[in-house]
Amino acid sequence: MPEKGFTATFISNTGKTLYQFNVSGWKLYLARLFMALLVLLVSASVIIVAYGLINVGETGKLRSEMLQLQDSLATRRNIEARVESLELEIQQLHEYRQRLENIAAGIPIPEDSLEQ
Repeated sequence: MPEKGFTATFISNTGKTLYQFNVSGWKLYLARLFMALLVLLVSASVIIVAYGLINVGETGKLRSEMLQLQDSLATRRNIEARVESLELEIQQLHEYRQRLENIAAGIPIPEDSLEQ
């Protein structure tokens, strides 16, 4: 029974055989594994490219949503900065009020002449 496999023969333009390569046994299994891996990689790349071409329209929609989110993020940061400045002003007003209360506590209140 003949052994499964194949022979690759490389011939020059002059007709002289340069190299002959026999693929059988473990080399044949390795060649089959390599070819299966190559077919798998090509199939996966075709599927990925086809999926990308199908979803081209959604990319524009996602970009517009990203721009809206960036705008709303900038607006949020602006509002946060304004809130922080208002908190600082409220803190300063609270300090001024405490100072005025301390000053007012030190000033004696004259008695009302009508209360006697």
